[in-house]
Amino acid sequence: MIPLAELLKESPFSILKKHAAKVYECTDLLPQLFDFVSNGQTEKQKEVTNKIFALETEADNLKDYLREQLSTAILLPMRKDDLFNIVESQDSIADCVEDIAALLSYRDMKLPEPLANEVKHYLNEVLRNCMLAEGIMSKLDLLEESGFEGRDALTVSKLITELSQREDKIKPRQIEVSHKILNTQPTLEPVEAILWLQVIDRLSSMSKYAERVGNGFRPSFKIKI
Repeated sequence: MIPLAELLKESPFSILKKHAAKVYECTDLLPQLFDFVSNGQTEKQKEVTNKIFALETEADNLKDYLREQLSTAILLPMRKDDLFNIVESQDSIADCVEDIAALLSYRDMKLPEPLANEVKHYLNEVLRNCMLAEGIMSKLDLLEESGFEGRDALTVSKLITELSQREDKIKPRQIEVSHKILNTQPTLEPVEAILWLQVIDRLSSMSKYAERVGNGFRPSFKIKI
């Protein structure tokens, strides 16, 4: 017989939502971080960078806690492997944000204004995809209650499709922005150009992992999608 304490312990879905909150706190700090870089506000940049590092660590701790809970979880409405893959993809978004914060701290990374605006526009496109993934996670309770079927599941599946369609546009934009970084006038110093290309690559990866978060739920749907 399963002990009552085992049945009443925290749901993996609840932990997953807490993990999502930490991850998307990280992404929400990126616009501030880029503004401080653009304005040369070094001290404020350091403050936001340290916040990102702390949040990423908290997200890692929740990911590890979820792993522990999944090892003994029962009666889940989806496969444990699928749930674990979702938290891994979600955690990778926070990892990318941490990488970006670190890359921007290596040296003065201020860009010429037209190029800075282009990069911020690209950042906003990526963040919209992360917001869609966050929106999908916000409906996790509804999916759990409905057993991944019915109207709620259909609504979420449409969000997942929209996220996938938006993600398809990110790679061409990455190439476009990277080309502008390499060809801007006056030219950037080689080290700065390389660092910015890495930042753009991490942003692209954030969008990719956001899509994986959404797609991770697809095998559990009991509707035709």
